Amino acid sequence: ETPVVWNSLNNGYLTTQFYTCAIDHATSSNIVIAGAQDNGTWFINSSNPTDPWVHPRGGDGSYCAIADNASSYYFSIQNGKMMRAKVNASGVIDSFARIDPIGGENYLFINPYTLDPNNNNIMYLAGGRNLWRNDNLAGIPYLQNWDTISTNWIKLNDTTASSAVRISAVAVSKTPANRVYYGTSLRKVYRLDNANSAT
Repeated sequence: ETPVVWNSLNNGYLTTQFYTCAIDHATSSNIVIAGAQDNGTWFINSSNPTDPWVHPRGGDGSYCAIADNASSYYFSIQNGKMMRAKVNASGVIDSFARIDPIGGENYLFINPYTLDPNNNNIMYLAGGRNLWRNDNLAGIPYLQNWDTISTNWIKLNDTTASSAVRISAVAVSKTPANRVYYGTSLRKVYRLDNANSAT
């Protein structure tokens, strides 16, 4: 019997679907990170389009962010699980901590969050019908484990009018500062002023 010989027809074609990507807005670095459907978060530190990407984080790659001057990296996977990490220039995680808030619930599968562009020590996170704020990301210790460290989170109660709604998009204004816009699954857009101190 003659064995079957298979020939690949991919011809070098490789693809993935990125949900989100992030750069360091404070520098002209070549570093890009991106969360990929079913394929974790990817990292590259090159402007050469044929250089390979590295894979610092597994899971379903989701939202990601780089704090100014690459002082911290933020990765997330499905259902709102988030990590703060130190990453070296080769894309290797040197230290990390899981940071999503204890008590957070009703996350989207690919759940949004954003750093404040005026103060990268502040983060806003969608958590079901509630917006969460972390006032001091730098105060989260790198404990090198996947246990949640719920440090410095404030739940902004009743940030939407309906218990059946989920916050599905979050953005922070650079000018004016401390203004957050967020959209919901019921097609409503809200504005929160003085978001850095609001409760």
